[in-house]
Amino acid sequence: MRITKYNPANRDDRGAYLDASEWTSISNIGRVAYNSPTYAAYKATEDAYVNAILLILAEKGIGSLKITGLERHTREADFSRLKRGGTLQDLTFGFAETQHLREGASISVAEMPEIIRLILREIIWMILLSDEIRVEFGYDYYMYVTCEKLQPATVEQIERTGLFVDN
Repeated sequence: MRITKYNPANRDDRGAYLDASEWTSISNIGRVAYNSPTYAAYKATEDAYVNAILLILAEKGIGSLKITGLERHTREADFSRLKRGGTLQDLTFGFAETQHLREGASISVAEMPEIIRLILREIIWMILLSDEIRVEFGYDYYMYVTCEKLQPATVEQIERTGLFVDN
């Protein structure tokens, strides 16, 4: 399933999203071409994605996910610039913590919010998986979850946060 902030009403017959002014990254904050989103608006959407994963993991009774396909997109020198620019705002992980992440390592539910934020902010990328679920993030703020069908109550909770669940 695809979980996204993009309203399906703004798609054409082939599923392409039609609103080119929709923000797609934390780097779009304040940019007029993307309707000048604020950090608060960005963070609310980011929080919704984090909440969606936590809801799904809770429904499925999953306590941790393994890292696969780990990619690091920033160097140590980048962290100072990103911190000054606000990209790292509200994050506790720094460069050293990203270097401790390893292929095959388990990420607990408690660590999941920070990891998801790092992925959404394009600091790192990875697929998170277990025998029951696969979570992957695509370009332009898309999230893909492969698992058994979600309970309607979980889908409703996710959609109440402003996200859309496409099965």
